[in-house]
Amino acid sequence: MSLGIGGAWIGSLTALAPYRWIFVGLAIAALAYAGYNEWRLSQRPGCDCQTIFSSRARRSLLGVGALAVVVLVASPWLLGVSPSSATQQAQAAAAGSGQGGASATPTSFRQVVLKVEGMTCAACPRAVKTTLEGVDGVYSVEATYKPPEAVVRFDPTAVSVEDLTKATADTGFPSSPKSSS
Repeated sequence: MSLGIGGAWIGSLTALAPYRWIFVGLAIAALAYAGYNEWRLSQRPGCDCQTIFSSRARRSLLGVGALAVVVLVASPWLLGVSPSSATQQAQAAAAGSGQGGASATPTSFRQVVLKVEGMTCAACPRAVKTTLEGVDGVYSVEATYKPPEAVVRFDPTAVSVEDLTKATADTGFPSSPKSSS
């Protein structure tokens, strides 16, 4: 997933999520300062001074840095599915679980809706889904950002609800059963 950004490991860094906009602000301020210095250098009269980088190289590095900051700031939205479409998919899956069809869950499977805490961006449901899909006995998972929940269909003989909540907690997203069927 794009150099690991938004992967399951990021769950352990959710403590910094409330401060994300401070980091974004600092990155933008640093880029603005670098851009201002580059502009100021371009306004000086030409001299025969030796510099480490040419003006073209400095501007290119500044552009690459700005692009990297924009991509990293937008990565949760670029990597995650649309919160509204994910919510609609999870609701449709929960409503359609009792209906027959080619993709219907076998009758020996159970469904539980987990209320998941700590999801702070659109990439978090993907981390929760990846974690739960890695648990033996899980048939399917639909995780949503708004509301922060995961609809899990699983084999109760192979895995328990406690195993599922432990798996999400180990990833950094504590959860509790909201409903089950």
